[in-house]
Amino acid sequence: MFVRPNILGDLRAEADSDMLRRAFLETADYRTLIETSDRVVVVGRRGTGKSALAASLKTYWRGARNTAVILLAPEEYQVIGIRPLVQLFGVKFSHMRAGSRLLWRYGLAMEIVAILRTHFSFTKSNDHDFLVSCVEKWNHFGPHTFERFRQLARSVLEASQTPEERIGSLPVKLDLSRVEAGLEDACQRVGIGIVLIADSLDEGYEADDTGVGLIDGLVQAAIDLKTRVPSIRPVVLLRDNIFRAVEKLDPDYSRNIEGHVLRLHWDEMALLDFAAKRLKVALGIEEESSLRIWNSCTDDTLSGQAGFAKALHMTLYRPRDLLALLNEALYRAGKLGTRRLTIGHLESTARTISEHRLSDLKKEYGAISPGLERYIGAFQGRSPELELSILTGLIEDLLSQGSPDSKIQQDFFILEDSKAVIRGLYSVGFLGVRDPGTGKFVFCHDGRAPDREFIMGDKVLVHPCYWMALNSTKDHLEAEDAEDIYDEYDIEVSSETPAIRDQKINSLIQQLNAIPLGQDGDTQFELWCHKAIRICFAKGLRNVELKPNKLARSRRDVVGTNLGEEGVWKRIYDDYGTRQVTFEVKNYQGLKAADYQQIQSYLTGEYGRLAFAVTRDDAVDLFVDRDIEWVREMYWQHKVLIVKVTGKYFTKLLYKLRNPQRHDDVNEALGKLLDTYTRLYLAGQTATQGSQERRRLRKEAKQAKRLAKKATRIAQ
Repeated sequence: MFVRPNILGDLRAEADSDMLRRAFLETADYRTLIETSDRVVVVGRRGTGKSALAASLKTYWRGARNTAVILLAPEEYQVIGIRPLVQLFGVKFSHMRAGSRLLWRYGLAMEIVAILRTHFSFTKSNDHDFLVSCVEKWNHFGPHTFERFRQLARSVLEASQTPEERIGSLPVKLDLSRVEAGLEDACQRVGIGIVLIADSLDEGYEADDTGVGLIDGLVQAAIDLKTRVPSIRPVVLLRDNIFRAVEKLDPDYSRNIEGHVLRLHWDEMALLDFAAKRLKVALGIEEESSLRIWNSCTDDTLSGQAGFAKALHMTLYRPRDLLALLNEALYRAGKLGTRRLTIGHLESTARTISEHRLSDLKKEYGAISPGLERYIGAFQGRSPELELSILTGLIEDLLSQGSPDSKIQQDFFILEDSKAVIRGLYSVGFLGVRDPGTGKFVFCHDGRAPDREFIMGDKVLVHPCYWMALNSTKDHLEAEDAEDIYDEYDIEVSSETPAIRDQKINSLIQQLNAIPLGQDGDTQFELWCHKAIRICFAKGLRNVELKPNKLARSRRDVVGTNLGEEGVWKRIYDDYGTRQVTFEVKNYQGLKAADYQQIQSYLTGEYGRLAFAVTRDDAVDLFVDRDIEWVREMYWQHKVLIVKVTGKYFTKLLYKLRNPQRHDDVNEALGKLLDTYTRLYLAGQTATQGSQERRRLRKEAKQAKRLAKKATRIAQ
């Protein structure tokens, strides 16, 4: 992972940093939150300074008279621990939101009561004793808010009730009306302001109904409290992608939430002031004007407003990007013995950052998407914005070329078509797609399959942070375009295997069950086997064809070229001389003598002395009186080995390949099957054979006993 110098500080963990205290920029958004109380939800893209804003608001209000501050900032495990309890409200988003909202209303009220009870005037409030008993029980639930929330939910949600009953009984069990009435009276009597700041809500967040319902419930509860008690000022900071999920799923968004939203905005002047303040503190500059501070740190190629605009073109117009660029550029300039930045410093720095981000993407996802580097290579030196029809053609050409690397070739076979590859590139955040409703490019970053189909006419965009690394024909975005990109470019793998790979393999497995036995399903089963063989044996076989000799008298169903490089395929070539591997497909159960004779007739020349018969049997085992005698006859009399495999056997191999790290497992499984033939079927007795032999001996013993008795009677 690329580690950037920290000359100008960072935005990630600055809650108590000296740089934040000395160089925090009081933007218009910050002043709005200080001076007004109608904005409850603060929304910003990653890297726009939400946590720095939360820390500065906390510092400001803790210094204000008659004001108390409550900060909610969960860790990942705390949110994960709550999710199963939210799911007790059912599978409907509206139910999870409603239940979560009720629990949060009670929980936030208790956090506020815990602050109020330290004031003498609280003892004069109505329901004082009731609120004290409630808050003591609340505090007993755990050391922090989210653990107390979890234990509260466990104590009031009954397993015997339906989700609807749990939601309906919550206000009664919590005595919520009395709690909120008591809180309202207590706030009036104590006479202090309560500021509640909720930050870091992306920790442990998952973009499903449970995750969104939990966050939406908190937002709605905060708005409920503010509406009922004006002296309570909640501020909930949300990342842009979480907020958009709430906006999309909550049917009451426009009525209950929309009017309470403040979206963080950074324009060019605000970013110049931000950078200048950091430069002034870090480098000890005496100038006061932002432009003069900037000019004192740059040469003629970057001077003035136009020069600063050149720097911004190398970012996505947000503070974190700008800090990363300037930190590394200043470090490079310092190593060269100068404090003045040049356009060359910034360009080389921007390219390095872009290259490191692209390298991070490949490292994070390359193991679970082996073809990723090849797919990304198709964009080298091209325009980053493409029509889907053009991109589809590029990817189809790439897939048709194949790859000498078996893992990559297998990935090609699994994804199968260009649209699946494009969906995969979208799911890892490399590509964005234009939303037809808003005209904005939307990016995904968590390795999941997109929730929309790509259709011809769509436009796609390579994420701007990779443009320089790919030598794209376009190297920067304008400010208005950068703000329109909904993205989360930090690399986070949320699942061990991308959903698209899983979906493709699962779909192929399920197709087998839909293929009828017999002549009606012959063609379908042959096509299915062709796909399965290409995928499973991509490491050992090349040029796997369906009916490659259609006009010949001996028409083989599936044939693949054995590279004979290693493992089981080297063994098959060395021991049986099989360069062209034959798979004879039989869409029925139980091979017949004629089937073995047919396959044996194929085994000449480069087809060697081994072939596979693919059937619809339940298992690959051989049994006496069905096929073991024919296998032995073929082996001992004709010197050829015919190995039975089944459709179900291939489904087991395919299931292993859902994880690309198990790439070699299929060849190892085939090697074990050959060992079974060598050690059991060809050289020794099968379990069935042994039991039949024992029955034969018992039968002969009984018959001998009967004959002995008969002989005795005759003798008498």
